[in-house]
Amino acid sequence: MVENEYQVLGMSRDDFEERNIQDYTDRACGNIRDPLEMMAHILRGLDIPAEKLRRAAEARIRRVRRGLLGVDKKNLALLENFRRRGIKTALLSNVDIIDILHWKECPLSGCFDAVVFSYDAGLLKPDPRIYHLILEKLDLPPEACLYTGDGGHEELRGARESGLTTVLSTEYIAGLWPEKIRDLKKDADHVINRLEELEELIV
Repeated sequence: MVENEYQVLGMSRDDFEERNIQDYTDRACGNIRDPLEMMAHILRGLDIPAEKLRRAAEARIRRVRRGLLGVDKKNLALLENFRRRGIKTALLSNVDIIDILHWKECPLSGCFDAVVFSYDAGLLKPDPRIYHLILEKLDLPPEACLYTGDGGHEELRGARESGLTTVLSTEYIAGLWPEKIRDLKKDADHVINRLEELEELIV
């Protein structure tokens, strides 16, 4: 059986995630650059033995790596189709050290014309500066771009305020946080249920 970090710690997922979102900026801005230190930061104030802390960090690393290696093939095909059509694509993501530790192994790593991670930029969505940074890398004006995401970190609000057309994708969040979709729609110019529907929005 594969253990997640909260299982190693004997915590519920909700309790762990409540801690995980606290002071996330410190981790996602690149201020914490060691996985073990990052786990200690999440669990600060708790009396966690060093060995259990190490096992929790390793479990998180394995979990994130599985996700990076298990990219849905249809999404890879979609990006390849965009490339054949001459459509530029970019990835803009809020991440911490563990999120990008194995990024180069991910099938997506060679699929984009530009990539900006908060960890490297020292900025997080929805800060307008990070959207302008990715636009500079693409050498495109905001009005020429669609921004697609699941709405986390108020990313759609930041994208819209930066002049991009926003698209809420509910494909992956419908099964996780269906109750959030209604509020997320307020910052979306378009709503799609499957990423393949993006092709219908690009003329």
